Amino acid sequence: MSRPLSRKACQRLIQVSKVPTRRIKSFHEVLTDAVNYYCENGWDSEKSLNAWCGKLRIAAERKTNDKDLARAHLTQIYRRLVVDGGVNKEIGKPKAFGLEKIKPSLRAELDRRIFISANLIKINREQAIDKTIQRFTGWVSSVPPDGTFVIDKVEQKAAIKKDIVQEAFERRRVAIDQGHKLASNIRYIHAVQTGAIALRWHSDWRQPDYDYRPKHKERDERIYLLRDSWALEKGLIKPANGYYDEITAAAEEPFCRCKALPVYSPRDLPDEYLTEKGKNELNRA
Repeated sequence: MSRPLSRKACQRLIQVSKVPTRRIKSFHEVLTDAVNYYCENGWDSEKSLNAWCGKLRIAAERKTNDKDLARAHLTQIYRRLVVDGGVNKEIGKPKAFGLEKIKPSLRAELDRRIFISANLIKINREQAIDKTIQRFTGWVSSVPPDGTFVIDKVEQKAAIKKDIVQEAFERRRVAIDQGHKLASNIRYIHAVQTGAIALRWHSDWRQPDYDYRPKHKERDERIYLLRDSWALEKGLIKPANGYYDEITAAAEEPFCRCKALPVYSPRDLPDEYLTEKGKNELNRA
């Protein structure tokens, strides 16, 4: 059994608990302090400029260091399409259709997208912080030696930090774009591994306010064959509209939300995709 604390020890604990914890300033607050300092004092020394740049860099890194946004978004897409069988629901197949066998490949694709997203976000963050420090340094160099009271501080701070503000938007854009690419690659890997013979292009051009690509709208509902499929090897089908690897893939281009959904049987292809042998096979069946 532990001994009770003495009266003196208890008093010391009470005193320590009353000491206020130091609140960490936000990036905006540090920038406000820096702008106020130079408005009042002007550029006084290289040492002070380096010190303020260091404080701004630390505050900016703290503000933009969101490592989990892309990971959470990508993991959610993986769970919907793979764990919950969403990729099969899209094509009307049972939940377990082909997924267990290829889960390692799909999980590897998720890990790859998380890695790529993290690197893109890191690069964007570093560039945004460097530009912010550059803008701040440029502004300081323009302040008169005795300071200034004629500038609009709000406007000046907005100009200095605009890349930091934009970085948060870019971080979300990276997560969204990589999410489209992950979903598209999961669909493609699943289609190939489960014996698809072609892919049918689907564009969201009908969705209001979607900034679709005209070329992708033209592809809507077009069918592109997959090379080396069992139906192609047997001579049952022909590339009436070309092969999928001859065009940019769904979601390959930035912020493309198109899908390429699998076709598994020659019976589901229009007549122009069938060879004479294919037509005879279907008639016999």
